[in-house]
Amino acid sequence: MNGSAERARTVLFGLAATGGAALAATRDWTSETVENAVGIASTASQPGTELAPWGLGCALAAGAAFLAMLVVGRRTRRALGVVAALAGLAVVLAGALYAAEGLAPIGLAAAGLLIALAGAAAVLRSGRWPEPSARYDSNPVDGDAIAEDPAKLWNALDSGQDPSSPNITAAAQEKGRS
Repeated sequence: MNGSAERARTVLFGLAATGGAALAATRDWTSETVENAVGIASTASQPGTELAPWGLGCALAAGAAFLAMLVVGRRTRRALGVVAALAGLAVVLAGALYAAEGLAPIGLAAAGLLIALAGAAAVLRSGRWPEPSARYDSNPVDGDAIAEDPAKLWNALDSGQDPSSPNITAAAQEKGRS
């Protein structure tokens, strides 16, 4: 598997787990029927964001870390992988503390475990992922000055060379200004 495909799979897996955690954290975890003094019954429920508010925040932080991995270098990706893995473990804790409340906290804990696994995979494997800025770096065609021929000047511009580069002669730069 090449580095680009591995990066895409890891980031998508982490984002999918983040979405699952966000869904589980926003569901109602507890529900209680309360009867008032008049005898009217009402149901009071508490979502996971009230019982374990850090669960959703940590899941969203992990999602942001996975998105940021697409645009940063190798060292920063590893650091973001550590952040995502630790945030995933915090999500696991948020779900595990309330696991007796039903399926939603268990789902939150499972999604947190998947986030932590994706973060750990990013830490271990992101060294093989391609650098994001390499695609946009300009490579000069050669070190020689571009001749006075306007066609060669346009070809140099089309290839991504900077018109203010010292490789373009002063006369060619003057022609471009007029």
